[in-house]
Formats: sequence, C-alpha cells, structure tokens
Amino acid sequence: MMLLLSSCVTPNPSDTSLESSSNTSGEISSDTSGDNSSDTTGGTASDTTSDSSSDSSTSDSIPELESQTIAEIRVLSLACQTIANEVGVGISSEYVKFSGKLLARLDSATSKSAYGKQYKLLFADTTGYIYVSADYAIYANLEDKIGSSYQIIGSPSYYLGAAEVVLSSYSSVAAIDVDLSTLAEDAESLADVHAHASSLRLNNKGVAFSKLVAFDAVYFGKADDSVLLFIDADNAVYVHGNRYIGSQFTPGNSYRLITAITMFKFRPGVEFLEKTAIDKMEIEVDLESLTAAELYNYQFEVDKAPSYPDYSSKFTKLYAHIGYANYYFKDGDAYVVLEDTYNENTYSTYQGARSAKALFLKNDNCVDLYTESDFSNCPFDQYITGEPVQIKTIFMPYLWNDLDYWQGFAVDTFIVD
Repeated sequence: MMLLLSSCVTPNPSDTSLESSSNTSGEISSDTSGDNSSDTTGGTASDTTSDSSSDSSTSDSIPELESQTIAEIRVLSLACQTIANEVGVGISSEYVKFSGKLLARLDSATSKSAYGKQYKLLFADTTGYIYVSADYAIYANLEDKIGSSYQIIGSPSYYLGAAEVVLSSYSSVAAIDVDLSTLAEDAESLADVHAHASSLRLNNKGVAFSKLVAFDAVYFGKADDSVLLFIDADNAVYVHGNRYIGSQFTPGNSYRLITAITMFKFRPGVEFLEKTAIDKMEIEVDLESLTAAELYNYQFEVDKAPSYPDYSSKFTKLYAHIGYANYYFKDGDAYVVLEDTYNENTYSTYQGARSAKALFLKNDNCVDLYTESDFSNCPFDQYITGEPVQIKTIFMPYLWNDLDYWQGFAVDTFIVD
C-alpha cells in the first residue's frame, strides 16, 4: 500500500493522449443530430481489435504481477484520492492484475482531458466490483461481450469518488461465476436510489458512476431503444441497457432489478445488470401536476453543475400534464407535442414548438409519423382536431435536449371530463 501511494500521479490536464472532446458514440450519449434526439445512440464503431489487447507503450514495462481480488484493488484505487487533480481524478503509476466478469459498458461523456478516458467498463468478481477506464477501440470491441470474463492489467485510479482501473491490457479467461445479489446494496425504494444519486460528485458533463443496488419496481414501457421506465409506489427511474433490453421485460410486470447507479447530464438513472421476476406489485401513483412551461424553468448548464432539488429532481417521479396535443412537422414527418393552451395551428418547425414551450414526446408512436398507419397507431392523433380537446397525460420528463427543448415519455392519456 505505501509503495503504491507514493507512486500515485496526477494526470496532466494538457495530456492530449487522454480521451477528451465531446462524445462521438456510446451507450448513453446524447444525439443532437436532429429533432428526435435522445440520450442513447446505440451505435458503436466497427470491430478494430481482437479479444486480447495490450498497450504496446506500457506492456513492455509492466512487471510480473500477482493476481489480486477486486476488493483489494478497490482499496488501492480509492487511496489515490490523496493525489487527485483539480477535477477529482488520480492515477497510480503502478500496475495491478485481476480477473472479473464484464457487467456493463458506459460512457462518461466528458469534454476535459483532465477527466481521463471517457469509456468505462464495469467488472465484478466474488469480492466486489470496479470500473475500468478504456479507450474507444476496446469499448467498441466489447459491445457484445457483456457476461464474458477477462483478465485485466492496469493502474489503480480514483475517479470522482469511485474506484477505477485504467486499462493497459486485457485477455479472455474462463467464465467467472458472480452472484450480484451479494455485491449489491438493497434499496428499500427508488427514493433511496435518487437520494444516493443526488450525493454523487459529477464531471463537467454531469456524469457519474456509483454503487450497485437492488430494488423492486414495475416496468412501464420503453422510452428509447436502450432506456426503460420503471416505477414503484412513489418514484420512477430510467433504466439503461443495451439496445435489446426492452425485449427482456413485459409492461405492467414487476421485477427485482440489480443495477449500478449513474448520473448522465445531471439526470439520475441506473445501468441494468440483472433481473428476476417477482409477484405483481400493486401501485397507486399520487401525481403532481406540471405544465410544460414550468418544466422549461429547469435546465442544466454544462460546467455549472446544478444539483438536486432543481433540474435533476424532475426525473424522480411521474407527473400529470393537462392541456392539448399538437404536431410539428419536419421533412413531411409529424411529431407530437403537448401544450398548456390550445393552438389551432400545427408547427412547421421544432423551433416554433420550442418557442411555445411545448413538451416534445419521445414515445415511438409519437415521432416520425408519415403513413396513415403511423397516425392511426398514435394515441394522440384523435385529440389533434380543429376543436380544442383537453387531455390529461401521465408522463415522465425524459431529457432537456441539446436543441433546447424538453422531451417527455408519455405513460397514459385520456380526455379531461
């Protein structure tokens, strides 16, 4: 321990070898290329590396290492807090080796080199879990390798309160059996999840990764290809996974989830790791009303780190919006927006709807409407008429889009009597 502590180094913010700039791909990145924006691209680069990789600039200098447990390495990594730089990152010049099971891939979405490499891999063994910082080529190569086991060699590091290892090389090993229920903390409710997320130190993009937690919740629907909405009696949370995650759940069913708590662009959430079906939970949601105009008062600002109970708290529960549905059009396609007051005219641009402080819906059946079938399958089409039809929509705020409008995920809607 003392030898390792004495050799910890602070990463140089001007070191251009560190991953920096805005996110180019990954599992939890914000797509700002068009109006139908989300926080998941689901895309990765082509496979450019083999299943065994090493950094030639460092591998020749790495001595023979004795394998350690993740629990032991976590202690060494957290000790690097004493030499963390101004943004909370400290990296040792020593090396460690461990074998673990790959649980998840995440993207830290940072724009400052002082934060180090932006791509993260979550590993576990029977003693604990740890995040591994990797370059994009390795991150992309492991896209379909969740559940596989690897030997990792790298440097212990400290990242904004979390234990990490900066990857130098990896190679496949025999399957490692890990019981995640022994590693995850029990959360009595989603309120506990949000309380912990609100305490995390974030990078300049409002991102953080933290502990494993287990909780019970009901699946309400797919907010995006890799983002699902779960609720319990009082709160709600977005669960992120790969682009196939939605096929693993049935709307309305209840599950015991094991997840990793995350923050993305100041939005609390969890990364999906494991599930078990449980008996149906009976839930009565007490809804607070929220207008679209009020929601526009809550925005994040990069590098200014707003915290709970402001912007971030808007992603902790369902709300009720009472108002009217409308369309805006882009390249001939229609997109559903919710408005506080009736507008007999549709919008020809998203800028017009944004100026009116409309809530843009993220649901699959509310975007890119073009064919007659698209419109007939949209639950809001029947309410967009020449006469005002007031509706009540139960929704969860989804994201303050980089194009400066609010998105929401609609759970249910009906006519106001």
